[in-house]
Amino acid sequence: MEIIDFHTHPFSCTREIINAYAYAVEPQADTVTYELGRAGIDRFCGSVLRPSEGGAFEVLHECNLTALKLQKLYKGRYIPGFHVSPLHVDASVKEIHLARDNGIRLIGEIVPYMHGWDYSCEAFSALLEEIEPTGMAVNLHTLDLDQMRRIALEHKRISFVFAHPGERDRIDRHVAIMKELDNVYLDISGTGILRFGMLSHLVQQVGHERILFGTDYPATNPNLYVACVQSEHINDAQRESIYSLNAKRLLGLD
Repeated sequence: MEIIDFHTHPFSCTREIINAYAYAVEPQADTVTYELGRAGIDRFCGSVLRPSEGGAFEVLHECNLTALKLQKLYKGRYIPGFHVSPLHVDASVKEIHLARDNGIRLIGEIVPYMHGWDYSCEAFSALLEEIEPTGMAVNLHTLDLDQMRRIALEHKRISFVFAHPGERDRIDRHVAIMKELDNVYLDISGTGILRFGMLSHLVQQVGHERILFGTDYPATNPNLYVACVQSEHINDAQRESIYSLNAKRLLGLD
């Protein structure tokens, strides 16, 4: 059964490694495929992540260029996600065009607090209007779910992937929004999946078609996430959808 990790942050240098214990495991750029591969993960998506002091767009652009380089390095195993910022609308529009010209169909993971803004920023709507006709999916780090719901409600032609289920109270909010809006997906990276039964609960509440496997590597150990999905009380068809088929459909992958 193929596994596509929808939520990773590959890296080319130490300043891009989101792991407080990186020194202990000595990761290198060419170990990304090794670590994910030994967890049974075949392909992986996501953005190169680095904080930009004061929201400087040069950092985001550099991360996007690194993502393109890693796409070539990993020869089809890596599906890049691009950064945009409502603090720099014109520059972000150029990044959207760059992504489109390189066949990229994913924006994000977008992590506003690392780049000097939040989801209340009105200019974000202007960026989403540029993204809408491209058919790209948008992966949002979960922050204020009321604001995220509003964004998804106002841009129903965009498929939004909310990242990180969280604990039970946040999961209940995710479920409520997914029941209301069919353009909202959830990736199971980060906090939540280690709570046994959480994934089964999600499948019972909203079905399996909009749940995406994700780990948040290198911040997390990907082996645990694969094992958690494997051990949940869901059937193989549901498991395959979560592991890979939903991501393929959403991103137009073979």
